[in-house]
Amino acid sequence: MVGITGFANAQWTFKGDTSATWEQAITRFGELAEMHSGAKLEEIGQDDDGHPIHLFIISDGSGSTPDSIRAAGKNILWITNAIHPGEPDGIDACLMLAQALLESDQLMGLVVNTAVCIVPVYNVSGALDRGRYSRVNQNGPLEYGFRGNAKNLDLNRDFMKMDSRNARSLVAALTKWDPDVYFETHVSDGADHQYIMALLATQKDKLSAPLSAFMQKTLVPGMYAWMKRRDQLMCPYFETHGDIPESGLDGFYDSPRYSSGYNALFDRIGIISETHVLKPYADRVNATFQLLLGTLDVMNRKPKELRAARAAAKSSTITAKGFGLNWKLDTTVVEQLPWKGYQVRREPSSVTGLPRICYDHELPTDTTVPWRDTYRPTLTEAKPSAFVIPQQWQEVIERLRLSGVEMEPVAADTMMRVEQDSIRDLTTVPMPYESHYLHKDISVERTIKEMPVHAGDMLVHMGKATDRYVVEALSSRGEDGFFAWNFFDGVLQQKEWYNDYVFEDYAARLLLHDPGLKETFEAKRSADPGFAKDANAQLTWLYRRSPWMEPTWRKYPVLRVVQ
Repeated sequence: MVGITGFANAQWTFKGDTSATWEQAITRFGELAEMHSGAKLEEIGQDDDGHPIHLFIISDGSGSTPDSIRAAGKNILWITNAIHPGEPDGIDACLMLAQALLESDQLMGLVVNTAVCIVPVYNVSGALDRGRYSRVNQNGPLEYGFRGNAKNLDLNRDFMKMDSRNARSLVAALTKWDPDVYFETHVSDGADHQYIMALLATQKDKLSAPLSAFMQKTLVPGMYAWMKRRDQLMCPYFETHGDIPESGLDGFYDSPRYSSGYNALFDRIGIISETHVLKPYADRVNATFQLLLGTLDVMNRKPKELRAARAAAKSSTITAKGFGLNWKLDTTVVEQLPWKGYQVRREPSSVTGLPRICYDHELPTDTTVPWRDTYRPTLTEAKPSAFVIPQQWQEVIERLRLSGVEMEPVAADTMMRVEQDSIRDLTTVPMPYESHYLHKDISVERTIKEMPVHAGDMLVHMGKATDRYVVEALSSRGEDGFFAWNFFDGVLQQKEWYNDYVFEDYAARLLLHDPGLKETFEAKRSADPGFAKDANAQLTWLYRRSPWMEPTWRKYPVLRVVQ
C-alpha cells in the first residue's frame, strides 16, 4: 500500500493517493504501541455500530493516564481524526506523526512538555462505509469513508446533544483527559484558491479572555510561522459573503454543537485543520502533518504560558457573573486580509447554458479582501446560585454527567425560591436536522416564585469550572441548549382540552367574576378584528387563562435557584 510505505520515508513525507483503512490504521498504531514503551493504544468507547473507538497515547515515559501526565508537568494535545471519514487526511498524517514522534531524534523533542492523545478513527462505522463517489469535489484519495455514522449522524453536530454512542464515548474521554488543545482534522469544500490549509481556531471573542489572548498572540501566530517556513500556504477558515472570495470573507462561528465550540465551554482551545479539497491527497496529508508539528512546537516552547492561560480561564469561568450566548457576526468591524487566489471568469455552462464560475490557475492573484471576524453575544445569561433539574429528565442529567458536571440529589421534598421560564414563542425547523426538529428564536417570560422541589431532583451548584457549559446547556434560549434540541418538548404539548359547547358557560362565568380579565379580553377583541370574528380563538384565549388550563404547559422545567 503506497500510503503506508510512505511513513518510513526519512524525510517524513507522505506519498501516494491511498488512505489507510480503519483496520490498517488500528493495526499500525497497535504495532507502534508494542514497539515503544512511551506509547499505548486503548479503547475509549464504541461507535453506534458496536466497533471500538481507540485512543493512542504518546507520553514519553510519563505514564499513560491524565494524572501521571499532569504530575510530570506536561500539557495535553488531543487529536481527533475521521469525524468525517470522507476527509481522511488526518488518519494518514497521524500515522506518520506517531512514528515520527516516537522514532525521530529530532522530532521526539516536541513531546518533552506535551503528551499527545490521538483518536485514530472516531467515526468508525462511517470509515467502514468505504467508497469513492460520495465526495464529488474531492481530489483523492482513491477510496474513503462516508460522512454519516451508522445512524447517519454528522458527528460534528453532535457534541451538545450526544445522540450517538460515539459522542458519549468521546465526551466522557475528554472529561477524563481535559486536554489543553483539542485538534480535529478535516477537508474543506468551497471556493478555489492557492492555500493548501485553512485554519479554524475557536472563535476568539467567545473564548475566555486569558485563553483567547494565548491563542491569538502565541499559538496561532506560531502555527502560521511554522507553516510559512515549510512553504505551506495557510489562511483562516472562512465563509464567503458572495459566490467568490474576493467579495469578502467571514470568520466561522463554531456554536457548541461543533467540537471546537463545545470544547471552548471547558476553557480548551479548539483547532480545526481544513485542507483544501482540490489539492492532491499527498500534499494535503503532508500539510496536516506539518500543522500538527507546528502546534506541538508552540505548545512545547510555551508550556508554562499555556498552563497559566488555562488556569486563569478556568478561574474566570468560576467567578463569572454570567455568559454571552447566541453570538452574531458584527458586520461593522472589517479588516483587510491578504489573499492569494485565482482570477475568476464567468463563462456559459455546457450543461445549463447559464453563466458558471471558472478559476484560472494560470492567473494567480495576490490581493486583499474584506475580512469580518468579530462576534457579539445577542443574549447574556446571568448565573443563578444553582440549577434544579427534575429527576424525570434523565437524558439531560446523563449528558451533564458525561461532561463532568457535579450534581447532588435534593435530600427531601422542600420549597425553593426559583426563577422559571415560560416559553412564549419559538420557531422550529420544517425538516429534521440531525434527527431533531431544532427550535430557534426562542422567547421566554421569567418569573420568580416559590416552587416544590422533590427528593431525588438534581441540584447543580454554580462556582465550578463547568459553569459555562451548564449555562449554555440549560439556558431555555440557548441556540444549542437542551431545550433547543428537543429534550424538553413534552412541556410544549397540552394534554387536556375543552369542548366549546361546555366551556362557553364556564367562560361566561369567568368574565362575570373577573373584571380585569374581562377588560383585557375586550381590549384584545377591539384591537384584533380577526380575533373578534373567531369564536374558537376567543374561547382558547380564555381557556388558557382559566383554572382548567394545565399549569405545566410551556413551563420550562429546569429551575434557576435565587438567593
